[in-house]
Amino acid sequence: MKQPLLPVCTLIMGLFSTLAHSQNSDVLAQVEREKNNAHWSGLPVFGDKARELGYDLPIPVGFGIYMNTQEVEYIAEDDFNIVANGGTMGKLCGASSPRSQARPGDRPPIEKPEPVSGSCAMSIPADNVGITGKDESIQLRLDAWVFPFMNVYGLAGYTRGTKDIEADLSTLNIGDKQLSIDATLPLHLEYEAYNLGIGTVLAGQFEVIDGMRPIIVTAVGAMTNSWTTTTDSTIRTSIGALRVGQRFDVPYGKLTVLGGYTYQMIQQNVSGSISLKDTPLDGLADTIDFDVDLKSKESSNMAVSAVYDFGDNKEWTLFAEYGFMNWNQFTFSLGRRF
Repeated sequence: MKQPLLPVCTLIMGLFSTLAHSQNSDVLAQVEREKNNAHWSGLPVFGDKARELGYDLPIPVGFGIYMNTQEVEYIAEDDFNIVANGGTMGKLCGASSPRSQARPGDRPPIEKPEPVSGSCAMSIPADNVGITGKDESIQLRLDAWVFPFMNVYGLAGYTRGTKDIEADLSTLNIGDKQLSIDATLPLHLEYEAYNLGIGTVLAGQFEVIDGMRPIIVTAVGAMTNSWTTTTDSTIRTSIGALRVGQRFDVPYGKLTVLGGYTYQMIQQNVSGSISLKDTPLDGLADTIDFDVDLKSKESSNMAVSAVYDFGDNKEWTLFAEYGFMNWNQFTFSLGRRF
């Protein structure tokens, strides 16, 4: 017995209609979710296009507190200039001045009493100066993803640091004369500084092998300028970094592990005055005025870092980084995106 085709066709058409309606509903729901995900700032530019391509974008605007500590070795960029006031060194300028020879018919020179104290400007070759420093800082950072691949940020912070300078006095340049003192001049400087800075981050990810987690690549560039309050000094820091890593699903969030290269150049002019009274060099000078331009001895380092994003919308971030090879550096931060 032949079965009528109409009920079967009706059933098939109903199924297609149901599937089409379901797909349209899914598309409309996705569009509605994308609209709801639009950030109040309108950032990032082209963010909707990136989401359509399947990229998971962070919340565009963020604020973080960063704590950093580092120990760096420095070199003097030029001679270490000092002015010795009083004491033995304060008399060296007069002691090193050649006596004029009297000629027939000249008046005899007027004998002046040797001053009890005086001042003498001199310099120490840069190679005879060793400098180490340690800094601890706290930074407030405000950032925004302007494009899906580009973040810009500003920094404001406070730094507490020390500089230990060892100047070998075996070679003293006083004008065109050279003198030698068998001693080392140690300077321990403590300072506080306030800084401002700007920076940018470029980020992207690439699928190297099908089925493998994408490789994340980030490039960072930043500049800061610091003004010290306890020495007459300014600090200029330039930073560049290249990181490569991957992102993993972990309990309650996502973990990104990165490693790579860091460039850092610190330049600082240090000037001021210290007293040698009641020190092992008491009597060598009463006070020493000093001025030197210094910079980082090494500018290349390696680092490993981890970023943990957590929260209902991955709005909280923990960041930790350790730098090693040419100087030790540790950075930790807590951030909130909104």
